[in-house]
Amino acid sequence: MTFVEEHGAPAVEPGTVRKPRVLLLAFNRKPHEKVVALAERLLDEGARVDVVVLTDKNWTELADRPDLRFFALGPAEQRHPVMRAERLVVTSGPRRVLSGLSRLSGEGAVARPIEGLSRGQQRVSKAFHKRVFMKVYQNFRPLLLARLFDRRLPEIDLQGDPADLIVASDALSITLGWRLARRFPHAVATTSLVPPSMAEIVARS
Repeated sequence: MTFVEEHGAPAVEPGTVRKPRVLLLAFNRKPHEKVVALAERLLDEGARVDVVVLTDKNWTELADRPDLRFFALGPAEQRHPVMRAERLVVTSGPRRVLSGLSRLSGEGAVARPIEGLSRGQQRVSKAFHKRVFMKVYQNFRPLLLARLFDRRLPEIDLQGDPADLIVASDALSITLGWRLARRFPHAVATTSLVPPSMAEIVARS
């Protein structure tokens, strides 16, 4: 298992037969067993498989497979201004204010109400994040992830080493899959977890 962000796209040696390339988009935190099975099938069919993920931590069962690489977007999403602003306004900002009040009050009767406020703030922050922010954020999250991928597209080099098959395996990755399908019309693009075999795809090209 190798990582695109560390090693970049591999060069094809002159005179060698180019292996077909697959871009598998899998944004769910834990990949569905059907997605893992698809990756295994494509590798068995002789393809090079690049998996675009939020984190590669749940793909350990395929860690030793050759021709499998991961392109992780997770850290970039957490650093996005939208996520940072939510943390500042809802979590870290109020926590810092209450922490400062706690230090000023010292110990005793004044400190106890502030401790209660701190616990209440944590409950409110968690509830707001889950019930309000995440519900709104999920509506535009696929577009945000697609834009984050665009910024790092040169690292995966789809111009110099085009993908033969692009699979958007979950709802979060469909927007990115659609954009890539328009940008690279010669690739077979699908949301199906039972795409044509690599032999059929290569025969079409």
